[in-house]
Amino acid sequence: MAVTFASKIYSVVDEKSISLLVDSLQSKVERLIIQHKRAKEDISQLRDENKFLQNKFSESKSKIIELEERNKVLKLARSLEGNSGKTTDVKLKINELVREIDTCIALVNN
Repeated sequence: MAVTFASKIYSVVDEKSISLLVDSLQSKVERLIIQHKRAKEDISQLRDENKFLQNKFSESKSKIIELEERNKVLKLARSLEGNSGKTTDVKLKINELVREIDTCIALVNN
């Protein structure tokens, strides 16, 4: 009888320990699930922000190219203001620059 009673006590204690372990594991899994959901939300938000910043960067890059081309044309026009006898050369150079600008814009838009 002593053996039977001792084994019953051991099994009760063992069942309580197992129950506590299961409860502990369950709460840890629940916390991990919550952390996982938050991490997924953070990743989604960061992806959206990244996409927005990439678009903004692309727009800025296009604007820089356009302004650089305008700057070239303005510098050329200022340098040629005193050379009114070479209007044909000026027109040819301006046409060349306009074609370059059109090519750059077409590349940026693609």
